Amino acid sequence: MSQHKLLYITSVNAQGDNATLRVPTQALLSALSRDFDISLAVVGPVSQTTLNELRVKLGITRVTGGFERGLEEPVVSGALKSVFESSGLEPYVNGRLKAAIQRRAADFESVVLDSLEATPYLPLGIPGKTIYFAQEIASDADRIRRGFLGGRRIKRVKEMEFDALSRCDRVFAVPSTATQVLALGLPLGKLLDETTQPSAARPTISVAEFSATRMRIGYVGYLGNEQNVASLTWFLDNVWNAIRDAVPGLEFHVIGQDASDALVQKLTDYGDIFLHRDNRDTKLTELGLRVMIEPLLHEPHTEAKLVNALARGIPVATTREGLSRARLDAGDAVSVADSSPHMVLNLRRLLSEATLWQALSERSQRIGSSLLPYHEVSHSMRRLLKHVES
Repeated sequence: MSQHKLLYITSVNAQGDNATLRVPTQALLSALSRDFDISLAVVGPVSQTTLNELRVKLGITRVTGGFERGLEEPVVSGALKSVFESSGLEPYVNGRLKAAIQRRAADFESVVLDSLEATPYLPLGIPGKTIYFAQEIASDADRIRRGFLGGRRIKRVKEMEFDALSRCDRVFAVPSTATQVLALGLPLGKLLDETTQPSAARPTISVAEFSATRMRIGYVGYLGNEQNVASLTWFLDNVWNAIRDAVPGLEFHVIGQDASDALVQKLTDYGDIFLHRDNRDTKLTELGLRVMIEPLLHEPHTEAKLVNALARGIPVATTREGLSRARLDAGDAVSVADSSPHMVLNLRRLLSEATLWQALSERSQRIGSSLLPYHEVSHSMRRLLKHVES
């Protein structure tokens, strides 16, 4: 079956020296691109080199944007003009970009917008859902409040923002922004429904001290998934024997449900591997695990697995290949191995060096906790779009 064709319209962050996509946008796209055929339209000044880099980095099918301003481009007015100017964008609608989007509108099954600057480019004729990802509330931004007329400007922007979000079928937001969205007056049902309930497996963000952990490494994942099992098996066959010989007394705890009889037998053949048929994330801290293993060699949703692992604050050991498959800038927050012997060496250091362990733990939690809310939004959005598709 062909992939659901999704149009994603965003705007660049033009406040800095190099205009590029915001972190929440990149996090959402990297996760959604695993399941959907995404066409990305970018509003604002962005080079073709940057667009091509984003296409490759985020796994997007096609990207458009960066067109020069025409001679008679329509200027946006009123509250939307204030939003454009506060974002560092010129307040006009690029005719070439709007036309490029509209020409292919019939090809798309759903559309996602994630900024008010993107709303003038919403095409006509989209048959599926129109979704708004509220990564921020423009009317609450300090840059809108500035100046003598700040109060009046806020009122106009808030009214325009409410109208823009109300016209979409569904609005998604991280918890910290959801309260602000509801404060606009948006109905609760448009923001929250069965697709946006928090997952019971949400990682516990609680960093333990090195001294509170034990000489144990762990793996967590759904063991009924053959890709997860393939990565776990690679570790068992290529790393485990060497690291257990190098570190006497080391234990390996595998946490997950629905393991096959063959996998259970393989694990129980080792006297120092323990299988826990458990889906409670707190099990990891209860066991005092010192390092988590995530080879990420075969799983399709590598970003989700890596972000969940990072958010726990337990140092993560992965492979160079696995990290390259995950479209995240997390290289300094994980222990990356180029080979099986290299992973053994990395594990030995993490198991014994408290300073290294603490530094990696703090970096992983910081990056993971910042990205986790956006990845939870992406999976809620994915479930909604998959429902539309079926």
